[in-house]
Amino acid sequence: MKKTKTITLVSNNYWTLYKFRLDVVKTILMSGHKVILIAKKDRFHKYFNAPNLQKKFIHIEERGVNILSELKTFIHLFNIYRNIKTDLIFHFTIKPNIYGSIIAKILKIKSISFITGVGLLFINKKSYLSKIIIPLYKVALKNVYKVWFTNKHDKDLFLKNKIVKKSQFDIVPGAGVIFKIIKERDLSKDKYIFTMISRLQKEKGIEEFLYVARQYKDNKNIEFRLIGNIDNDDPSGIDQNKLNKYISDDSLLHFNYQDDIENFLLESNCIIHPSYREGISTILIEAASLMIPIITTTVPGCIDVIPNNEHGLLCKSNDKNSLKDAVDTFISMDDNKIKRKTQNAYNHVKANFERQKILNIYIEAIENIL
Repeated sequence: MKKTKTITLVSNNYWTLYKFRLDVVKTILMSGHKVILIAKKDRFHKYFNAPNLQKKFIHIEERGVNILSELKTFIHLFNIYRNIKTDLIFHFTIKPNIYGSIIAKILKIKSISFITGVGLLFINKKSYLSKIIIPLYKVALKNVYKVWFTNKHDKDLFLKNKIVKKSQFDIVPGAGVIFKIIKERDLSKDKYIFTMISRLQKEKGIEEFLYVARQYKDNKNIEFRLIGNIDNDDPSGIDQNKLNKYISDDSLLHFNYQDDIENFLLESNCIIHPSYREGISTILIEAASLMIPIITTTVPGCIDVIPNNEHGLLCKSNDKNSLKDAVDTFISMDDNKIKRKTQNAYNHVKANFERQKILNIYIEAIENIL
């Protein structure tokens, strides 16, 4: 009989654990192990109440750069790690990956870092945050057992910057998706619904989406829908007053964050995701698994899901005219061409992003390390 181990997952907040790691937690528990979750407290922590599961709450400012606040987070995390008995820690998101990995190294706890996205600040070498983050990553990830990346582009970036060694990394394509029986969709070609489901920030392509939506506002047969919350604390987030102008002139319909987006996906003729860069795009994986047509950009994390124009329609990032051209092209396409693209996307996602395959990677890693 295998000895029960304790596995810890650390992230910025419980929302990310719920949205992307809920099945990971369930799988680890079903394998006979105990689980500790560490993250900032939010309403999503209530979804984790299984036996053999502990929850810890930390003070963490996800985008904060105040030195005293960051030191407080580090000390708080250190004290938690020192007082728990865990055999392995999985770190997600930037600050847990950096702070948590350093602390685990000090306390001689085995750990895996999952780099779920690098962010534009990391890519921009002129950014002062880049000059801080890259050296910190080099220190934090030097002795972790494995570093997981969601795509090869991020992996190559870390190798180029000499943050990780070739022996350290694996590619684990995000959270994956559970494939369901696809519901029959009877969408009228007399009305097109284009939907964007995302955080409402510049790097997600929100400005380009708003621009294109306004170009069609007088066409009652074309509807644009935007789903996501305004974040007033996000420096790259869209301003509420600006969004209200697009809502009031009938350029689009806006819905706040939804726990369940499947109906929004199924009601859409096409999902638009004009992101500047992703770790791996969950919304594209979910849309492709339901055979929803897709327009997205030729950037890492998006082209991993929609690799070429045989799987969807690709446009340039940060280019409103390129996105407009893609929408025009979609409207002019015949049904057979659209079905062929969506079938290709479905087949690609089925082969590469099925959730059980990804859950197996976690269990294999736990068994190999412990």
